[in-house]
Formats: sequence, C-alpha cells, structure tokens
Amino acid sequence: MDAQTKISRSVIQLVANHAFYGSAALRLNMRETTDYDTMCTDGANILWNKSFVDECSEGQVKGTIVHEVYHVIMSHHLRMGDRTHKKWNIACDLAINPVIKEEGFELPEGALYEEKYIGMSAEQIYDDIDDDYYEEPGWGGVFPMTDENGKPLTGEAREAAMDEVKQMIASAAEEAKKAGQDIHGSLKDLVKSVRTPQVNWKAFLTTYLINRNPEDASWKRPNRKMLSDLDMYMPAMISENLGVVSIILDTSASVSKKEREVFLSELQSINESLKPTNMHVICVDTNVATCFSFSPYEDITELELKGGGGTDMSPGFKYIEECLPETETILCFSDCEFWDWPPEPDKPVLWLSTGKNNENPYGTLVSVNF
Repeated sequence: MDAQTKISRSVIQLVANHAFYGSAALRLNMRETTDYDTMCTDGANILWNKSFVDECSEGQVKGTIVHEVYHVIMSHHLRMGDRTHKKWNIACDLAINPVIKEEGFELPEGALYEEKYIGMSAEQIYDDIDDDYYEEPGWGGVFPMTDENGKPLTGEAREAAMDEVKQMIASAAEEAKKAGQDIHGSLKDLVKSVRTPQVNWKAFLTTYLINRNPEDASWKRPNRKMLSDLDMYMPAMISENLGVVSIILDTSASVSKKEREVFLSELQSINESLKPTNMHVICVDTNVATCFSFSPYEDITELELKGGGGTDMSPGFKYIEECLPETETILCFSDCEFWDWPPEPDKPVLWLSTGKNNENPYGTLVSVNF
C-alpha cells in the first residue's frame, strides 16, 4: 500500500470509528513533506514524510495522526512561549502519548512514554526533565504557529488561533455525538471546558458561520477519486456561499434592550460581509411574536422588537421546522435560563448566551459578555 493511500485510509477509519479525531483531522491540511523526517503539525497542517509512513503499519499511521491532532487540541502549537523547541516537543509528547495509548491507539516504535508523567501538563513535564533528556524526540513533532514573518503568534492573532482550536473541539464533539460515540476521560473534560469558551464572541460567531459552509465534506456527492482508486464511497468536497441562517432572538423581559441592540448590530455586519442567502430573525418570549426576513445588505438594526414576557424558545424552533425548512444554521440569542430546553432540531445550533447556564444538551454554546 502506498503512503498516500495509507494516510487516506487512516483518516477514513478515524472518521468512521473515532468521529472526534476524524472530524478534527479533516479540519487540518494533510500534506506530504520532505522537510521533516516523520510526521508533525503547526496547528494548521499535518505534514507527513513518505519514508516514515511507508515504515509504519496502518494502525501506527492512524495513531500518529491522532497524536498530531492531540497536539492541536491541546494548543501545544500556541503554548511554547520562550521555551526551547526540542525540549518543549519532548514534554508535549510525554504529556499526550499515555492518553493516546490508553484510548487503544497504536504508536510507532520510539514513541516517548514515562509512567511518572501520566496526568501532568506539558509545562510541568518541561520543568521536570533535563535539557538533554533525549537527544531527539524520535518521531512526530509540534511547531509553534507563526505569523507571515515567521514569529510566534501574539496578542489578538494568538487569541484568534486559540478560538479556532476551541471551535475545532466543539465541532468534533458534536460530530462524535451525531455518530453516537461517547467521549471519555481527559478528552471529555477538555470538551466540557470549551462548551462555554471565554472568547471574543463576535469573532467566534463570524468564524462559526464561515465554518458551517467551508469546502466541507458532503455524503450526498461521492468523491470520485476515492471511489475509483480505493473502491470506497467517501464524501466529496463542496463549496457554497453562506446559506440560509435563522436567528431565534430572545425578547423576553430578562434580556435587556441593550443586549438585543448589540446582537442586531453584529448580525448587520455578518449580513453585509458574509451575505447569507437569507437571514430570518424570529422574536420569541414564550410565543413567536414576529419574524423578519432579510437579504444581504438590508438593514437589520432598526427592527421594532416585540415580546417581553417569560422565556421559552421552543416555539421559535418549532416555527423554523414548520415555516423555514430551508434553514441551514440556527442561532439562538438568549440568557438560556430555561426550565426545559427546546427539542433538538436536525440542524446545527449555536447558542449565544448572556446567562450563566452552560449545560446545553446539544449544539455549541458561547458566552456573550458586554
């Protein structure tokens, strides 16, 4: 089996059997390299060397891809700071390899493993090991994400990259849930920690909408190359403009006028910059008060919002199901202080919450702070 086929089959198997890791891997560019001897990541790409992949079994390739994904979801490419790269790389490997082995993945010969470091962070391990702990990491690797000048990211650029990682984790968790696959151990804790990420919610909202319609995989259209070369029915990559977005806007008494105005202002920016096919804004307290529909560039900010009673978003979700079936993505802006959460729809949901409740049973929840 040639190296490219081995890589492709490994990703396919992860998507099918380990949806969290498969989904995360699909968000990273898989590229062959001759610059590095094994496999490595910089947070945006997984680079693999043909000779290394040829020497590995298919199970080892799959485990190494998971290893690189783990570097990314743990933000190792953003946490190095002024530490020495080789030593940081070793510390990161010692931190994640026990977790990967515990989950049943196979790693290549030479994978670093020390029982005494199980459960420790890369920073803690880095401070504990000697500078000459190992001559070389052996295989695998993580490189700091850099700007156009080759310098590690700082400030807003670093925060934006951290937000991307959190979105990757939340999206991968959602795919695992759809596949009926449980998430265990430290990975479950990691997912829980980003369910209410403390991020720039406006940047997150824009990123989320873009990521709902990237060049993404569609099972409705087969990948002809994979079908012919590997006799496997796999999704093709499709690219479309941002589709129909429906927004359930909580207009109950508990959400202030200022909060609604800020949110509508942000929606206006998205309507102008991302140009969804249609944007529907549904005002809901315990009933649907009204629904407005907008084309790109239309003014959203001057809406006369109606409502003011209690809080129950279920009628809004029911309205979308019955009256707006063309909806591709649902946003719900609310304090999320529900007695009962609305039934889960068959569409992706982003909760933009001004409240303290972070136990959303489905979808992705982001805290909105003013």
